[in-house]
Amino acid sequence: MRTPVSPAQRRPISAPLLLTLTVALALLSACDDGHDSATARDPTPTATARAIVQMPFIVHPTTTPRPIPSPASTSTPTPQPATLPPPTPAPIPTPVPRKPNWGINVADWSNTRLLYELGFEWIQTFLPPDYPVPPFKILYRISLGKAVTGDPAEIEQFARVVEGVAHNHQGVIQAYSIGNEVNLSREWAGGQPDPALYARLLRIAYEKIKAVDPGAIVVSAGLAPTGGDGSDYMDDLRYARQMLDAGAGQYFDAYGFHPYGFAYPPEQDPNAPGVNGLAFRRAEAHRMVMEQYGLSDKPMWATEFGWLLDPRYEGGNCTWPSLDWQKVTPEQQARYARSAFEYAKANWPWMGVMFLWNYDFSISPLYPDGCEQMKWFSIIDLFGNPRPIVEVLRP
Repeated sequence: MRTPVSPAQRRPISAPLLLTLTVALALLSACDDGHDSATARDPTPTATARAIVQMPFIVHPTTTPRPIPSPASTSTPTPQPATLPPPTPAPIPTPVPRKPNWGINVADWSNTRLLYELGFEWIQTFLPPDYPVPPFKILYRISLGKAVTGDPAEIEQFARVVEGVAHNHQGVIQAYSIGNEVNLSREWAGGQPDPALYARLLRIAYEKIKAVDPGAIVVSAGLAPTGGDGSDYMDDLRYARQMLDAGAGQYFDAYGFHPYGFAYPPEQDPNAPGVNGLAFRRAEAHRMVMEQYGLSDKPMWATEFGWLLDPRYEGGNCTWPSLDWQKVTPEQQARYARSAFEYAKANWPWMGVMFLWNYDFSISPLYPDGCEQMKWFSIIDLFGNPRPIVEVLRP
């Protein structure tokens, strides 16, 4: 019987050796040594065959050997590149023309692709970008912080913060809004709004910014339309006059206001019965104040405006006692926003940049509550999908 060979004893057989072995076996089979047919049919290998299988050997060929190739013929040929068609160049995106004076408020300035497609020229941010965000120009809103207390140390700290921001963001930020809705008590830590103190803080900010970046635009705080006085707010027109009486007009390049539309279309007469000035065209009354104080050479900037979407149209069940009357349909939100830009362009030569409120507060992790009212002004929904307003804002 065949002697078993362990794996350690097996030796790999090269291709030439295997060919030689095959030839040798064929020669042995061809040589008949006189064994009878029964012996020939015996499957047990002969001693000679066993020796051939188990022993390494070299069979010398009987044919004339081929000449050894010259070194030149054995060199590795230089590989030739495959002939491929030239690559198709990637399509160059068609530049989207910027819409002059179109702006929008943004929570995350690192995610602005949709705003590029819509042609916005400006974005307002609440955290200062560390680098330019082309093709957009940046309006950054500076908080008054604890300077609203009037404490000299806090005012000095405010001055240092403003100077540092302006110094570190030259070429990145093109405009600064100093404070926000300063005719509301909430912006004064619950205290009484102070137009004179605000005028002082505005002057400090203006001088610090201009000393570092003379080309930067300084915008006064966007006043909130209130249509009168209340326990926690001051009439927006009265506040404006007192602020200007305190000298604020010398320390801004643009006058800030928030002409929200509330429940009305942008064409709504703000002086109509029952409206009480709470309409987009409230901006016209503020323009009259500017002219009365000799500021007709300066533009107004609408640093916030927009309409509140009724959450029921997206399956929400949010309610706000002071805001429910302002809710509009998705179609109204879209149409009113587009009409507001168009109305201002046709009727307000003194209006500068208008910042729609808002782009993406609906998905900001800073506001996890789905019923946070800012989310329902956004042009994208709570899942990041475009609302109907997006289509009407396209070029």
